Amino acid sequence: MLGRYAELKAQLPPGTILFYQVGTFFETFEEDAKTVSRELSLRLTSREAAGEGRVPLAGVPGHALQEHVAALLRKGHSVAIAEQRQHPTKPRQFTREITQILTPGTVIEDNVLSAGRSNYLATFVVRDGRAGIAVAEASTGEFSGTVVPEAELPAELERWSPREVVVPERTAVEELPRLEARVSTAPRWTFEPSAGEQALRQHFGVASLKGYGLDGSPQLVAAAGALIRYLSTLRGGSPPEQIVSFRRYDPGQTMLLDAATRRNLGLEELISTTDRTRTPMGQRTLRRWLERPLLEASRINQRLEAVDALFPDYMLREGVREHLGSIPDIERIATRIVRLSASPGDLLALRGALEALGPLREALGPAAECSELLRRALAAMEEPPGVRELIAAAISEEEGEIIRPGYSEELDEARSFRDGAHEWLTRFEAEERLKTGLKTLKVGYRDGEGYFIEVAGKEAHRVPPHYEHRKALKHNARYVTVELKEHESRMLTAREEVERLERRILGEIRAAVKEAAPQLQRIARAVAVVDVVASFAAAAAELRYCRPEVTEERGIRIVSGRHPVVEHATETPFVPNDARIDGGARLQIITGPNMAGKSVYLRQVALIVLLAQTGSYVPADEARIGVVDRIFTRVGAEDRLASGESTFMVEMTEAAGILNGATERSLVILDEVGRGTSTYDGMSLAWAIAEYLHDDVQALTLFATHYHELTRLADSLPGCRNLKAVVEEVGGEIVFLHRIEPGAESSSYGVHVARLAGLPPRVTDRAQEILSRLEAEGVKGFAG
Repeated sequence: MLGRYAELKAQLPPGTILFYQVGTFFETFEEDAKTVSRELSLRLTSREAAGEGRVPLAGVPGHALQEHVAALLRKGHSVAIAEQRQHPTKPRQFTREITQILTPGTVIEDNVLSAGRSNYLATFVVRDGRAGIAVAEASTGEFSGTVVPEAELPAELERWSPREVVVPERTAVEELPRLEARVSTAPRWTFEPSAGEQALRQHFGVASLKGYGLDGSPQLVAAAGALIRYLSTLRGGSPPEQIVSFRRYDPGQTMLLDAATRRNLGLEELISTTDRTRTPMGQRTLRRWLERPLLEASRINQRLEAVDALFPDYMLREGVREHLGSIPDIERIATRIVRLSASPGDLLALRGALEALGPLREALGPAAECSELLRRALAAMEEPPGVRELIAAAISEEEGEIIRPGYSEELDEARSFRDGAHEWLTRFEAEERLKTGLKTLKVGYRDGEGYFIEVAGKEAHRVPPHYEHRKALKHNARYVTVELKEHESRMLTAREEVERLERRILGEIRAAVKEAAPQLQRIARAVAVVDVVASFAAAAAELRYCRPEVTEERGIRIVSGRHPVVEHATETPFVPNDARIDGGARLQIITGPNMAGKSVYLRQVALIVLLAQTGSYVPADEARIGVVDRIFTRVGAEDRLASGESTFMVEMTEAAGILNGATERSLVILDEVGRGTSTYDGMSLAWAIAEYLHDDVQALTLFATHYHELTRLADSLPGCRNLKAVVEEVGGEIVFLHRIEPGAESSSYGVHVARLAGLPPRVTDRAQEILSRLEAEGVKGFAG
């Protein structure tokens, strides 16, 4: 057994956990067993192996296999399943063959995937200073890619946050971008442009790839082809049929938000606060839109017009959202239909979704008259003919029944025979009890034993001689007769016939519905767009947002802006603030004590810009947003101990990325720079960075600092302005007003904040003495 296990294990990509069926259990051995035991908290045992001593062993029962496989996939492991099969030439022996290979980036099962998150698989190929990147979402059929300069590869991959990245075998770790993804390998030859072209032409059934925008892009052809081959390999050579098209995207059409910016701005919290979607497709699309804001004012305003169409009319908007709420995940159901793995429940859910399309289209009609985006979505929601009717006629909604009675005459006859066989058993039991006079006689059935006649032990002496003894129990005995055995054979045959016919008919229905899969994918995308637009409108009405004016002109003006997350996270009323950043005030130095609202102000400006460029209303009374090409943030810092980088190194690395990547159309958010080194070093660096952003980059910059000396930049830089977080001193204590106003703050009130934090009075009193002496001696910039 271990020999066959080793053979199968050798066929798998490195690191793949192999579950090996042994009877009703699925076992893992050696290192796999240790991994499974650790990750799933299962007991690690061992067994004696000839010549190898005791081998580690961990297994799960067959009925719990999927649950445990799902847990491993969620933890980033790849899993293969070897099922037990009858040996083709030795009837009394079994063999094992790999029937499934599941990886984190290719799984399509709902019990593994998050309904509201996409699950991307990615590949990349670098040649001649250019990188081709291909990404696929196996559960929805999404397949796209692009080409970027080699230096931009890590950031572009980060945009997709893939769960799994496929690279050529023997790729060195130092050649890989730093990503939180499983790294899988594939044969190196599959990443060649010629192999990629062959794979793509074969998959799409075309003679030329020109229609997919792949001409003259060997890096992208190689990456996309390698991805298709990898997906096919995991299915034993079967093509990933849910992928019906390829879309080449332009990275310049959407804003790149790196991981630090998403984290610093609290993008997850923003999504949670504003999400009012009603469908899984909409939830995934909302996340995608917020993670990739648009860079063209015309496209942004097209989305805003769609929100306008639903925002003012409560009854219209909520009517649309009510119909959306009855639509399941068409996108992922369509993939399972294409893979011919859709369950009867999936088909019934699809029927319900198609039934909801008509009322949704009708409800959306008035709004679509006012929005080009909604008109296109409405046109894409054409129901595929015959699908709903086929499912309604064929698939039963009754428990324990797959195919509806009356759909197949052949199946109805088989069922009639099967059900009649049950009635025969009832008659047989009554007749035998009457003929023998045995009052305790009854007919039963057990798996592995079949049908039997059971008689109480006290009546065993009266059993007729033609009853063949089968088994003795403590209080009963079991028998069979020739007649009962013959009937058992007919009955099992009838049951198997019913199951065979149901499987065949279900397969025929899946195949018929599969023809509509591309149209179902279009419907899913259209429903998702409507759902996100309706979500934006509902959130705007509920949260008191306004429509921003989005232009190509440079500059940001916000009246009474609010932080979309913070204003709902506290019980105290949120204090709104204005913001005006343009060429004449492109660098704004913000001073004030901790807890006074500087950081919230910085983030709320960035989030309002992000929401506006997503096509959403924004938390403000008024907003005019000139499209920015990037939002850069440098907020706080942590040691990267694993890579030996100090807080200061991390800080300077992030600052270098901003200075080298920002343009005059970028929005830069700096919240303390230079705090990771000595006061004078830090102040000098902060000063030089501010000057460079003003003079050379000319980016729109908000710079919060405790280095009050930086406020003197306003005297020498024409585009620099000072802002301060206002506080009041009342009876020796400070009160935070959370207002941002023009001007410079001369004190950081660090000792006051320390008292509020609960430091012992002896410490804060001593700190005040030291601070007073330092200030008296002329040492400025003491951080408190």
